[in-house]
Amino acid sequence: MVNQLLDEYAHLNKMPCETEVYLQIITPTQPIRIKTRLIGVDPYMSVILAMSSDSEWLSAKEYIREGQKVIVRLVNSDQPDANIIAFQSQVQKLMSIAGRWLVLDYPKSIQQVALRLHSRLPTHLDASLLDQQTQKPCSQGVLTDISINGGAFTGAPIKGAPLDKNYLLKVTLDSEQEAQMIPVAVKNSKKISKNKQLVQYGLHLKGNAEKSKLFVEHLVLHYLFN
Repeated sequence: MVNQLLDEYAHLNKMPCETEVYLQIITPTQPIRIKTRLIGVDPYMSVILAMSSDSEWLSAKEYIREGQKVIVRLVNSDQPDANIIAFQSQVQKLMSIAGRWLVLDYPKSIQQVALRLHSRLPTHLDASLLDQQTQKPCSQGVLTDISINGGAFTGAPIKGAPLDKNYLLKVTLDSEQEAQMIPVAVKNSKKISKNKQLVQYGLHLKGNAEKSKLFVEHLVLHYLFN
């Protein structure tokens, strides 16, 4: 049991300084999302984040206090398999002696995803396939899984012969005004309802490697705790 626990937290304990951190502050109305960086991890004791003075942090200032519940998402993109770690915690204390630090309780449990090249991660996100030229919807549906290379989209049948044609995949995320979009190619299709009203399309992401990676990371980060 001890070895299993150590393995579960191994990536978090070894997470390098300056790792990108997405912090979600839980409020009575709507969550506040801010971006920061990791100062360090004191294994099984605390997680230390940098505090900023930009407009996002200033707007969240009144909620950043001891005992405040937060959701933390860390993205380590330096490894071949980008590891995304997410967990719930609360503010332990604010420190300003050696720097402006936010000290969080060490998590009791974590969720971890490695964005491997061919690993499909299940999702259920509202999405649509758009004509690449006119950006008019060709099919409305749901993105049911995603990977660095592509994903699966289930929606209404696309008119004509969509195989190997290029589209724009548009994903709408809750609490985000701007939708996420990336060019895709339809590589295969499969009818999944008897009345032919739903078709599953296999998609290949057509953006450059960095853009595709950021697109997938963004969706996975959102999906982990929403």
